Amino acid sequence: MDYAAYKAAEKRLSEAVMERAITKENAWIEVDRLRTMVPTVEPAADRERAERSLKSIERALSYKAPPMSDEMAAAIRVQSQAFLSKGTPDERIQLLETAMTEISRIADSLEGAEASRVRHLNEPLALDIETIRIHNDPTHPGYRGRTE
Repeated sequence: MDYAAYKAAEKRLSEAVMERAITKENAWIEVDRLRTMVPTVEPAADRERAERSLKSIERALSYKAPPMSDEMAAAIRVQSQAFLSKGTPDERIQLLETAMTEISRIADSLEGAEASRVRHLNEPLALDIETIRIHNDPTHPGYRGRTE
């Protein structure tokens, strides 16, 4: 088997996992199937690449993510809704600022590293606000005009 064919099979598995279209149990069954394919990959250098790639998938499937707190989940929902918001530039800025305030309120209810992780969710929102201003506010020092 050539490396491209192996990689295509691996890609199908990765996409299924990312799309949550496969259970973890079935993903491991697919990993076992890939493992049987690796010795057939030629030449040897490509076989070694396939082995390394398979080990990477195994590590990813074995990763145990720490449980997410209810507060972090709430902050992520607020952030996602803000990113998906529609409206005029001014309306979008207002929605993003409101989301940042809510995320800060959630962070203030926490302590330590968890509070810091929640506060960090505001950074992309602040960057989004700045981008909107750069492209829509002629008085902004970085004004670049509309990109639409």
